[in-house]
Amino acid sequence: MSPPVSPPKPAYRGAERRRHRRGVISKLLTAPIPMGGIESRLGSALATLWRRGWPFLAAAALIAALAVPARRLMDGMAPTITARDRAEALCYSLATTDPRTGTRFLPPMRIEPSAALVRGRFTTNTPAALALRDVMHLTDAMVIREWRQTVGDYEVTLMWLRLPPEGGARHWLVVGWMEGTDLAVCNFRFAGDDLDLSGDEETWGRRLLARILRPANFRAGDLPVVRLRAARGAGMPSLGPATGG
Repeated sequence: MSPPVSPPKPAYRGAERRRHRRGVISKLLTAPIPMGGIESRLGSALATLWRRGWPFLAAAALIAALAVPARRLMDGMAPTITARDRAEALCYSLATTDPRTGTRFLPPMRIEPSAALVRGRFTTNTPAALALRDVMHLTDAMVIREWRQTVGDYEVTLMWLRLPPEGGARHWLVVGWMEGTDLAVCNFRFAGDDLDLSGDEETWGRRLLARILRPANFRAGDLPVVRLRAARGAGMPSLGPATGG
């Protein structure tokens, strides 16, 4: 007789877990994200923003692009003064860079230039030397040296003068010429109180004359082109250091 067979045991399925109702947070964390809808709404928002904001963005980009060159342009567009006559143009030219050499006139002593045009006071045959003596009330004792030089279309009279010191200037270099019945004059007052003309004054006087006594500057009916950057109404620019030496 066979022994009795025990019935098979049921397979172990573990402890039964009860399902709980999912909360709101759980649903939000586990719910599928509607990427299509989000992309659609995001694209629509960006498109609206672009349509409304691109003119402002373009303007900002344009301003940024032009800011640096505009600043450089403004720096280079300081007010300019224009010479009214040839004598002023020659004085102004000494305060600018020489277009022929690319250098500036920088004397070690202070030089005060001035210009004048005395209109209609003389005849066309009046020598510039005589007109200068009349206008400046010069005596022979004041004249250290005098000579004449033909430059372009004009005969130019040049004088070194010794005058009583006024404002620390004793020696004047005078350049004068006649334009019809008008006397044109450039005066250059050299700072210092020495009685005799110094070697430095003579050297820089020659350099000064070499800068201005050029045939191109003395063409009848044609003024030299000089652009001097300075404030409107500014006086004649000084040359050299701020104080005499």
